[in-house]
Amino acid sequence: MKGRFLKKILSVTMALAVTAGMMCIGAVTARGAEVDVVPLNAVQKLTNNSTISSTLISKGETLTVNAQAGGGQGGYTYAVLYRKKTDKDWTVRQGYKDNATIIVKPAKDTDYDVCVKVKDISGTIAKKFFEIKVNPKLQNDSAISKTTIRQGDTVTVTAKGTGGVGNYTYAVLYKKQSDKSWTVRQGYKDNARILVRPAKATEYSICVKVKDEHGIIAKKFFTVNVRDYVKDVINLVNAERQKEGISPLKENKTLSEAAQKRAEEISEQFEHTRPDGTLCFTVLNEYGIKFWGAAENIAAWQSTPESVMNTWMNSDEHKSNILNTSMTDIGVGLYEKNGRKYWVQLFIKSA
Repeated sequence: MKGRFLKKILSVTMALAVTAGMMCIGAVTARGAEVDVVPLNAVQKLTNNSTISSTLISKGETLTVNAQAGGGQGGYTYAVLYRKKTDKDWTVRQGYKDNATIIVKPAKDTDYDVCVKVKDISGTIAKKFFEIKVNPKLQNDSAISKTTIRQGDTVTVTAKGTGGVGNYTYAVLYKKQSDKSWTVRQGYKDNARILVRPAKATEYSICVKVKDEHGIIAKKFFTVNVRDYVKDVINLVNAERQKEGISPLKENKTLSEAAQKRAEEISEQFEHTRPDGTLCFTVLNEYGIKFWGAAENIAAWQSTPESVMNTWMNSDEHKSNILNTSMTDIGVGLYEKNGRKYWVQLFIKSA
């Protein structure tokens, strides 16, 4: 008979094993003098179909092993082992259990091997190996240009990340230290140079966030002292007057506007004479300021209120103006040009 294995028997029941990459379980049925072998079930070879969440992580991150099997005779259990590539011995993360989701957390920033084993009910085992690279932990190496600035100036944030899993993005937030809520200066972007201009003369907090492609975030905080240099100079003047038992000077807003005008003028011509050839006090008339007496101090290049006041107090003529007992009002101007600061104090005895 074609395509059949026949025997002359009356009644037979048997099982045959055929080796062709699988097991064939058959039943033999007697039909007169002929016997047919009919396959009932084909058992596939056991396969390990396990997967892993990532092959590149940073120190401190975890890996998720999703153990899966196919074929075999079912009743699967799973074991997971791992080791540093430089090691010989394996660490058992899970012995054979039916739990198919296993978390692995490598301790070092180096290369690892992960071995996943699946076992079926017959004890047959299939292995699968993964190579894992663990980078150093994400670090935030951001910096800011200054920690003390003049009101109206900007702080430059240079955001920088190292370690982690690359492709960094950066976010910058800031707030007055007395506030609870943050202002977002930049959401997560790959732009690493961000300018922040705080509005008030007070202390601010700046938060720089670095995020890698796995979503891990590293934060870094800075404190920036924003100073009103005009008010600082006035306060320093009155502190010197207090030491000598002299009445404090009153801040005069209009007088400060006139002093600001003079600060711009001395950036072009550093003299008590104005660019139009008139004396410095003619600026008071321009701003409608009435006075019985007036004095002016000028300075250039000093970077802070403290440094300019130190310069003036070490000059007898300038110190005399600061401690003049007849003066009642003060105005201060500050102008910056080409990175240099120009300072002006105007004093008057108000009319």
